[in-house]
Amino acid sequence: MVKIRNQYEENEQIVELEKKINSLERLLKTERHRLKEAIGAWRRKIEGRGLRKDSIREGFNSERGTHYKVLEDLYPFTFRKVDFSRRYKGWLMEVERTLNKQMQLETDFLMKYYSQN
Repeated sequence: MVKIRNQYEENEQIVELEKKINSLERLLKTERHRLKEAIGAWRRKIEGRGLRKDSIREGFNSERGTHYKVLEDLYPFTFRKVDFSRRYKGWLMEVERTLNKQMQLETDFLMKYYSQN
């Protein structure tokens, strides 16, 4: 009877120790995540890449019910739209850049091209 009681007490101690280990592992994971965020914030601050508050465009998407702001550091691109992606688990922003090229062909070139064919 004494051996059974000792084994039962040992099993209870093991279960309590496993619970403590699990709670400490969770605490370690959250602390590690917090420290990574803090290190990243300090690194961005030192490199001068902090978040800017100025926006060149902001709006409200009535279909999705979302509000968006676009920052100034997009030059020479212009903002088109922003969407949330479940695949990438984040926000995707679509930008475009206009081409300042003359796309019209000269009439001499066209005449030569069509006269050869």
